[in-house]
Amino acid sequence: MVGVRRALALLLLGFYVTQFAMTAWLGPGDMFAAYAALAGCYGLAFIALGAEWFWGRWFAMGIGNFGSLLILVLFKVGLEPIIAFFAFTHLAISLMLWGEGMAARYEHSEATAERWNFQEESLVLMRRATLSAGSTLPFLILYGLAPRPEPEQFLALALGIGGLVALLRGRTWGALAMGAAGIVAGLDALGAFGEAPVGYLWLSPTWGPVVYGRAVGLFAAAMLLVPAVLAGPMLGFLRRAR
Repeated sequence: MVGVRRALALLLLGFYVTQFAMTAWLGPGDMFAAYAALAGCYGLAFIALGAEWFWGRWFAMGIGNFGSLLILVLFKVGLEPIIAFFAFTHLAISLMLWGEGMAARYEHSEATAERWNFQEESLVLMRRATLSAGSTLPFLILYGLAPRPEPEQFLALALGIGGLVALLRGRTWGALAMGAAGIVAGLDALGAFGEAPVGYLWLSPTWGPVVYGRAVGLFAAAMLLVPAVLAGPMLGFLRRAR
């Protein structure tokens, strides 16, 4: 069922690419950048998964984990159909990409072994970092591109995106950049740069915003610090290389 499960995950990712792109086009102008960036984020997961890039499964599962967190919201607001649909379809993305059979198409494939020659320890570290990035990049987009963003929000977004790109290209500084993004976002969520920000997730049919506050901002910041676990092994490798 690996092929069927991957096809269903791609179908759901494609749906959200279209949904966020249409919301950007039809929604309020001050939310265009945030929704367009979300469409791009989901589109990256769709392409990476479909092209069988070695990190594509991890990133798509991270996107799924991001939406699955809204299951916690259901305990507070009740069974809201839109929130439930969003949460459980994202949970389905993560679950459908789980398992060794799926991993054999990506990080454990012969093509990955021939081209990259990763050690198992390196794969484990990169999996953790990429899953964390996929889970928090949408939060970072909403945080950094929400209406009236401040300079520190742009800085955190730039560090997060730049760090993810560098990390996937095997650059040592990518993990450090994502950790720096987490520090900036965490300090901002605590109000170190002024009033704590409020990020928008989507608009309901009545155009009322569903928002997240300081607690989720701190969670996103903590998740961005996860790639920093790569820093120790990488610095150790550099010392041994000398």
